[in-house]
Amino acid sequence: MQIKPITAIVVLLLVVVSLSIPGCTSPNTPTATPTATPTAQGAQATPGADNLANAMTAYYKEQNYTVNTPLKMTKSGDTMTYTGVVTDGPKVLTPYKRNITIVLTPTRTSAQTIYQTAIDTQKANGYQEYQKTNYSSFSYWIGHLGATSSSNPSNRVFDMLNEPSGMLKLPDSSGFGNGYLYANTKDYFEVITDISTLAA
Repeated sequence: MQIKPITAIVVLLLVVVSLSIPGCTSPNTPTATPTATPTAQGAQATPGADNLANAMTAYYKEQNYTVNTPLKMTKSGDTMTYTGVVTDGPKVLTPYKRNITIVLTPTRTSAQTIYQTAIDTQKANGYQEYQKTNYSSFSYWIGHLGATSSSNPSNRVFDMLNEPSGMLKLPDSSGFGNGYLYANTKDYFEVITDISTLAA
């Protein structure tokens, strides 16, 4: 019966000895280990409202437009303005060169003012109203310059006002803002101006 206490003492001594050997113990203070957030292959972060110039330019290139002037952003307070020039791609029967302006602004009042100012500017530049509409979530105004036909005017302008969403509408060869770019724009109204002239 005395073997049991001796066995317990031997086991206890082995534990003490093993704890005293370097490398068998770990410090009590935790150490930081670098971690990486896994992402799906090819996944990209959704750009924020103030970081869309490259994504817009890439969109037009992917859609086979010629990017004459890459889009760039200027900021005034909490309003961002993107400008650039693109030309419709080779699969369009009547290609236009598009001088694009996209304004992102956080309030309905500023968006409506920017939209109306764009229309007033087009009218002052000689554009005649061709079509306009007001829906609950968007409005647009289309104008033609000089002698026009309703189907293929040589110069036209498209102004559009969109309420906030997680998708940015982009002018495209249809003449409407039918292009889409997923972006963190849910807090911004969008005002589009697309001044188009027949491409040479």
